[in-house]
Amino acid sequence: MMKKPYTYNQLNILNSVLEEGNYTQAAKRLGVSQSAISQALSTLENNLGFKLFMQRGRHLVPTDYCLELGSLTSKIRAVEEDLEQLIHRSKIFESAILKVALCSPLPGTEIIRQFSKRYPKLQTEIYFGNFYETFSRVVNGQVDVGILANVPKDDRLQFKKCATQRLVALCSPNHPFASRESISLTELASETVIFRTHGSTTQKLINEVLAKINLEITPTYIVNTQESVYDAVYQNLGVGFAWSESTIRKDGFVKVPIAELPSDYDEVVFSLKNVNNLVVTALMNSLDTSTYE
Repeated sequence: MMKKPYTYNQLNILNSVLEEGNYTQAAKRLGVSQSAISQALSTLENNLGFKLFMQRGRHLVPTDYCLELGSLTSKIRAVEEDLEQLIHRSKIFESAILKVALCSPLPGTEIIRQFSKRYPKLQTEIYFGNFYETFSRVVNGQVDVGILANVPKDDRLQFKKCATQRLVALCSPNHPFASRESISLTELASETVIFRTHGSTTQKLINEVLAKINLEITPTYIVNTQESVYDAVYQNLGVGFAWSESTIRKDGFVKVPIAELPSDYDEVVFSLKNVNNLVVTALMNSLDTSTYE
């Protein structure tokens, strides 16, 4: 392999001289003598075969070749700084704990799984709860981030969209509704229905629509978590409601669109704005390059 006409140290010295404007300041910056600076650049000039600086009075003036070379060496410095930040961040992540609040398993657990691949030594604590509990944990600083659908605007928070959800009805595969393309809430009035407890955004949205169309549905069962809804539907206890992309379960239920709820809702990762947390920043940035659909 042919020997390169430069070393990394020589390029670093050249970049320092260009940025500082003279040998004296470059030497102070690098912690070496001026003679070491001079010798390194003289060797670099000989190896490259062209002049880097021209002496004009008491000033060094970089040649066009030198400026062009300097534009490249500055990129090396930028890469070096990025590497230092990465190493620093990795060390922080080794002892960090990311606290995440979720209302349902998906897409949150998938986001965490993909993020953990990048930082395998990071420890993550997951707290499940209803919408109100999850939202409150974030705004009260009990957790670092939350992942929810239909989060209201709040000046205290920063948001990053991670998925699109839709509210659907859940029924067992042998229920008459299972083969339907959609159903109306009116049809559910005479069915055995499963509701969520207070604090659930799912239930809040259902109640808002029921009030809008002046319809009352009396639930047979009221459960406190979305997973409990899936369990109840799996046991063929009745028809429930859930977000369309909220569970890893595939069997034991059928998702049926609701005619009065045609809209999609954004699911977001959110956290407090004015908190300097490198782990949260990295998680938010990872959503720019990852696909969550």
